[in-house]
Amino acid sequence: MQKQLNHAHFGHPVMPQATHDEQAMEDHFLAMRAWTNRNVDPLDRRLLDEVIVPEVEAATSKKPTSSAHVRKSLEAHPLHQYWLTLSLHYQDRIWRSIDGSIARQYEELAEKVEQQTSAPIGSLTLDPDLEIPRYIGEFDHHRMPGSYTIDTAENDFRAGALYDRFSSTYLRNMNGGWKNDGRGHTLASHMKDFYPDFEPKRILDLGCSIGQSTVAIASAYPDAEIHAIDLGAPMLRYGHARAEAMGVPIHFSQQNAECTNFEDASFDLVTSSAMFHETSAKGMRAIMRECHRLLRPGGIMCHVEVPPRHEHLSLWDQMRCDFESHYNNEPFMTSLARTDWVEVAEKAGFERENVLVGYRKGVPELKVDRADFFTEGHPEGRTLLGSWYACSAQKA
Repeated sequence: MQKQLNHAHFGHPVMPQATHDEQAMEDHFLAMRAWTNRNVDPLDRRLLDEVIVPEVEAATSKKPTSSAHVRKSLEAHPLHQYWLTLSLHYQDRIWRSIDGSIARQYEELAEKVEQQTSAPIGSLTLDPDLEIPRYIGEFDHHRMPGSYTIDTAENDFRAGALYDRFSSTYLRNMNGGWKNDGRGHTLASHMKDFYPDFEPKRILDLGCSIGQSTVAIASAYPDAEIHAIDLGAPMLRYGHARAEAMGVPIHFSQQNAECTNFEDASFDLVTSSAMFHETSAKGMRAIMRECHRLLRPGGIMCHVEVPPRHEHLSLWDQMRCDFESHYNNEPFMTSLARTDWVEVAEKAGFERENVLVGYRKGVPELKVDRADFFTEGHPEGRTLLGSWYACSAQKA
């Protein structure tokens, strides 16, 4: 039998563990990803800038200003097709490898999940009759097999385990290490920077998935009562066990963030981390209105999101963002990159002068520093890694 790596070296008690061979397979495809980023990305960028753009400009007598103007010509070129193939292949293979690893240890993980939740300090409430919106139920988001809501067994947690292991593996140290909680720490840092005297007593985290960001937010506000909701039952079962294993009391419930069952004005802080890029435009606006409804006067909503803003990107970076929508089952990322967050928040009921938007440098732990916030982009990264897009607003 292959030796299994000790969870003390990788994660928490319910984190799926890899054998030597499973880890070697993951590392192989992570290396392929790094090689592609380092060697093929620059070539593809040159292809676009030095070949495709001049060709399109010559054919149309106009300099292309949007990725939509060059997509057809770029995708017809063999080099770009090679880039697309590699980008999809290494990600799919990592998913497949981790999924097989979880299948191998599923019964063992089930025992650990049951053990961690046998005497909970938090809670879990599921709704088997909850209607799943099409923008979640119809896609395997970021090509994750089964996505967030599919149960494969009774009391299933597979989706949560798969998401946890993949996200910590795929990003490694780029989003808080194995905890994958950099978004939560970035959000909390934003709150501490711009609302330093704010002490919420009751917090709601929307679209919490397995609660990585929720745990980080809870650590920033240890005296607050923390609630977290998501549509996916297997995500919540796993997230509940994960939070219990980490000793953090969180009240998880299966709900739609567009229309929760909480009372009006029942929270001081409502948050989300990388939720809106997997939400339809109509759903996003409904969720913003729900945030306004749920907040007490003086309460704050704060969201961090994937950072691409088309107005700040080169043509190739626009294409890289669009790739997520066209090929990586993130169909709303491109539209979100063009969305005016201030306008959406204002129409949801927040006063324009109380809405703050901009990039926030990603951090692996709480870091109060307004120099990490910027409004027009930053050389350390404003595309898919390196920073997040932050939006906060205080209810009048």
